[in-house]
Amino acid sequence: PLQLGMVEVSATGRVRRLQYGEPSVLVRYLSQSQPVRFQFVQEKADFVWVKPRRGNYVDAHVFKKLHEMKINPSALCGDGVFVRRAYLDLLGIIPTAQELKDYSDNKNPAKRAKLVDALMARPEFADFWSMKWADLLKVESRTLDKTGMAAFHGWIRGHVARNTPLDQFTRELIAARGSSYSQPAANYYRANRDPVTRAVSTAQVFLGTRLQCAQCHNHPFDRWTQDDYYNWAALFARIDYQLPNDGKRADKNDKHSFIGEQVIFLRPKEKTEQVENPRTGDAAKPRFLGADLWEIKGQDDELQAAARWITSPQNKLFSQNMANRIWFHLMGRGLVDPVDDFRLTNPATHPALLEALAEDLVNTGYDMRHLIRTIMLSRSYQLSSEQNETNAEDATLYSHVLPRRLTAEQLFDSLHLAFGVPSRFTGEERAQRASQRPEPTNGKLGVNKLRPESPEAFLAQFGKPARQIVCECERSSGTSLSQTFQLISGPLLNDLVRSRYSYIHYLPEHAKDSRDMITRLYTRFLSRDPSAEELRTFSALLDKTEDKRGVLQDLAWSLANAKGFVLRP
Repeated sequence: PLQLGMVEVSATGRVRRLQYGEPSVLVRYLSQSQPVRFQFVQEKADFVWVKPRRGNYVDAHVFKKLHEMKINPSALCGDGVFVRRAYLDLLGIIPTAQELKDYSDNKNPAKRAKLVDALMARPEFADFWSMKWADLLKVESRTLDKTGMAAFHGWIRGHVARNTPLDQFTRELIAARGSSYSQPAANYYRANRDPVTRAVSTAQVFLGTRLQCAQCHNHPFDRWTQDDYYNWAALFARIDYQLPNDGKRADKNDKHSFIGEQVIFLRPKEKTEQVENPRTGDAAKPRFLGADLWEIKGQDDELQAAARWITSPQNKLFSQNMANRIWFHLMGRGLVDPVDDFRLTNPATHPALLEALAEDLVNTGYDMRHLIRTIMLSRSYQLSSEQNETNAEDATLYSHVLPRRLTAEQLFDSLHLAFGVPSRFTGEERAQRASQRPEPTNGKLGVNKLRPESPEAFLAQFGKPARQIVCECERSSGTSLSQTFQLISGPLLNDLVRSRYSYIHYLPEHAKDSRDMITRLYTRFLSRDPSAEELRTFSALLDKTEDKRGVLQDLAWSLANAKGFVLRP
């Protein structure tokens, strides 16, 4: 028998359960492949379904699956948790004490919906969600140079701020050409320098499809063939580059790294460099993935035709990929996970929900904010992280929220906000949040080296990607011992604690008494009041010392290292 994760498959095709859950097995015969999903449910004679209320269609799908698997969802999270969660997910920062108070004082039963709408209208939303696109589109200065990078980042942010429909945003990128300075979207091709890289990147970013396995042979776990791979790459073969101002090479080891403007254009067809299919030895023929041979219609060229095909409402790969990415950023895990790996052997945990989200996206004109609002107003998004006896082992069905470490930018920006100290980067005259920057490029000692005390070193330590590949996996979300040392004894947090500009420095003069000081710190750092025991312990410590500022510094350092601060609730 062959063991495949949760099941064992015999030579005759008999499937035996090894674990409870919903495993999938790919059945192949000649050129045909078909995934088969099994559902193994543990017998629970005393299980009673709690019949949770539904916020919208998202909950109908999530709760249906939970009911089938005999898992009850956790209770709804409290207002304080919801506010902190919403601020981190939409703005990349924690709420201020005043913002928490304003929300708490609001008695409107629809205040959660109103908060989501208000946060998406703030400039920090455009900053934070632009950063997600900048990661995928490789917005960095080594290849684009600083001027092109800034122009590309500004273009992305402008579209996010205006809530440009995702299909229009994508078409402008795929069909882009012209100066990397005056036509910023053209930087998409400046960052992807050859037909194969352009084809693989485009499929992964916009269709959620990893084609790399089909480069040397037919994909072993999906339907894509080697012919599909090279015919798709042939669509991007006419792209070429000009250096109008005799651009200077920035890296002697990289022929594509130039400082200066570049112009992206299409070569004449007769001068196109052919993409060779190594299987046949012949020139590949332009073809869409899984579609018929491509033909120019009207005035379309290859890039315009590809842009229209990718974003067509009939192309479910595009709409489902976009819906899945939004779900991933809000829920911490894609319905298809990894988020950019749609394939037969990696089906969605909730296929009908993914289809409903994608259909909703298409019907609303690819409105990203509409889908964000829909997900955030579902009860599934608003569940507590507190587990019950039925869902403690669930990590994939969204029965409760799984706390996750703040991203590098969320942690960096929230630390500075909590301490009340503006963040400054090397060589920058004005304060900036990490999520505002096109790319941290300062603080370097040399190639690929950062000064240990620099903000860039802190961000890199906590997983900020270098933007060299088009994969969400480049951003590290794991934890490490070095991160612990960075918070415990690293220069950034200790400098914030000791700063004479810090909120803590002025707190003793502005608070009414010791209990007020403790309450203010807890609210500022953890978005909650201290417990009775915490209040009693720390206020007693403050009352018997003359060095109140020193005690407050120690407490702030402790709160900044607490799970309640470094984890998204």
